[in-house]
Amino acid sequence: MPIPPILDVFVVWHPDDEGGVKRFRELQDHFHSSAFSGLVGGAVEVYARSEAWSTDGAPRPFGIRTPLADELPAAQFNAIVPVLSKEMARAAASGGWKQFIAEIGALADLPGVGVFSLPSAGVDLQSGALSVALGPFQVLPQDVVENPKMLGRELDQAIAQKIRSEDDQAARITVFVSHSKHRSLSEDDEAPAIYSLVRERIAESRLAEFFDAHDIQVGDRWVEELEQNASEHALLIVRTDRYAERPWTQREVKAAKTAEVPVVTMYAIRSGEQQGSFLMDHVPTVVCDLDNRIPGIEAALDALVTEALKSTLWNAQRSYLKADGFDWLPARSPEPTTIASWLTTHKAEHPDDQHIWIMHPDPPLGQAERDVLIQMVELAGYSDDVNIYTPRTFAARGGEVK
Repeated sequence: MPIPPILDVFVVWHPDDEGGVKRFRELQDHFHSSAFSGLVGGAVEVYARSEAWSTDGAPRPFGIRTPLADELPAAQFNAIVPVLSKEMARAAASGGWKQFIAEIGALADLPGVGVFSLPSAGVDLQSGALSVALGPFQVLPQDVVENPKMLGRELDQAIAQKIRSEDDQAARITVFVSHSKHRSLSEDDEAPAIYSLVRERIAESRLAEFFDAHDIQVGDRWVEELEQNASEHALLIVRTDRYAERPWTQREVKAAKTAEVPVVTMYAIRSGEQQGSFLMDHVPTVVCDLDNRIPGIEAALDALVTEALKSTLWNAQRSYLKADGFDWLPARSPEPTTIASWLTTHKAEHPDDQHIWIMHPDPPLGQAERDVLIQMVELAGYSDDVNIYTPRTFAARGGEVK
């Protein structure tokens, strides 16, 4: 079935503001990156609202309250990002721009709409036309204006929090930081030190409004908590030299993957690994330079915020994809760890099911990976009709399960 857009991002700026088009291109690059490209086509789009559309100088309407055309339905979630400038402030005092800015404020009262203003230097949100229409809404920090990565992270966080709050989910996500608790000669006790630095970086940023970082202690009942409410959790793996061989870290990763929570691995390996573990793969990874840790930690946190938003958007698409008859719609590509657990549950709950249809975000699995999973499914007793799709491979087959 056709899937409506899930998230539309509208970047609004005055035509005389040179910085506005830069912010638009930065957000285009961010939301068109590989992190979001794996969702069902058209899931996330970024639109510009700047040039005059009517004789009064106002930009084109958003199409949120009233669709622009029958074939252009409004997205399920809409993020409006006004790039505030002195030029916009002057234009908003009268005429078409005044009405356009007022409409942004009115749209914010609708479900599924968030307004996230981005102020330029010297813009006063305490008085004037912009303060009346946009003052009550969330303002992104000004220091992200010249930092595209931070701009992407701040907006990802703001959108995810908005969607989660409307879905009656907790605004904050508990980030379990999984690390090796006992030192080896090569690690020199680096994992606990990195964990402490992760907490410091979260506490010193606006991520504290989104992430609640917790160390996983041996004996904790965090697995039960994670399984009961997976949507409120994420896992950051600090992978040092001995991490992959520790029994408890393997259990932590397995539990997180089975519960389908966002997972990001930060490589902090100094000497190397003897064996590694197949449990640790199939997740986004970031490299942390142990002699300069902060950039790697920041990159890992960026990736975790993006994974949280991506997971939220995929969950929104699931309700439409289920109508096509898919049995499983995991937020990450399936792997032996996750498919074994899912097959056990599925076989118990649907003993008479004759097919296995799976869809996961792009990119598709490699042929060798797919062959292993198909073999596992067949060993579980399903051999007549087994298909593993991504949105692109599904579309290439005409949008029908065959």
